[in-house]
Amino acid sequence: MLSRQMPSANEMMAANPHFPALVKTIEMPKGYIDAMHHHCWHQVIFPIKGLLQTQSGSCQYLVPHTSALFVPAGIPHESVALSNTRFIGIYINPLYCHYDEQQLRTLSLSVFFKELLQEVRRKCQQPENKEQLLHLLAVLQDQIQQEEVISFQLLLPQDKRLKQIFDKLSQTPDLDWSLKQWGEHIGASERTLSRLFAKEFKTSFSLWRQQLRLILSLSLLSEDLSVQLIADRVGYQNDSSYIKAFKAYFKVTPQQFRMQRNHQYQEI
Repeated sequence: MLSRQMPSANEMMAANPHFPALVKTIEMPKGYIDAMHHHCWHQVIFPIKGLLQTQSGSCQYLVPHTSALFVPAGIPHESVALSNTRFIGIYINPLYCHYDEQQLRTLSLSVFFKELLQEVRRKCQQPENKEQLLHLLAVLQDQIQQEEVISFQLLLPQDKRLKQIFDKLSQTPDLDWSLKQWGEHIGASERTLSRLFAKEFKTSFSLWRQQLRLILSLSLLSEDLSVQLIADRVGYQNDSSYIKAFKAYFKVTPQQFRMQRNHQYQEI
């Protein structure tokens, strides 16, 4: 469980109502659930190790170390650590920064954006530099609104039959049932399930399953496992097909993704 010796983020905000921004480093062991909650300040979640999954409304957002998540003030959300996770939470006082959005955004962590977040973090720990922090927050506001929004988010199925498929594949991604076999398992025709996938996800079952498998593999890459073993665990017949699909989706190879994680963790 998380240590309760440190004040919570909401307690920090209540104690510092006129400060522009606050920062907190949070450790979550694998499987930890930060139950549904909200903050009265905006939040930027910036992982430096591991993989975080955050749910808000009907969407689940995956937050690996290559991205950041912006959570507007007042938006309920719940986070789950899919692996041992360490992340920085930057909390931005809405008195100083106004955001019109009411939806979470997963943002690409460019070199500049990463360094900006780190500099905001450093200035938050130096209360005497309030004016410098305000200038940085203005730049951060522009970057959040302009930064590339990355699309690997999992939409939670609304239909209860698809939800059964989602839940089971999330636990056993190597399960290789056809849509017909899924239909027999949950009591729906293959045609009905195909129509539901097209309606809810605008894609086929096979492409949706591939996306799910690739995203689930991110947490395995934080462990000391070979790429070949990871490919097998998420349902790929060989590591070459997994590497090809991973690079097409995430724009880097699994090994490059792993090296980026190690490099970023050493910098903190």
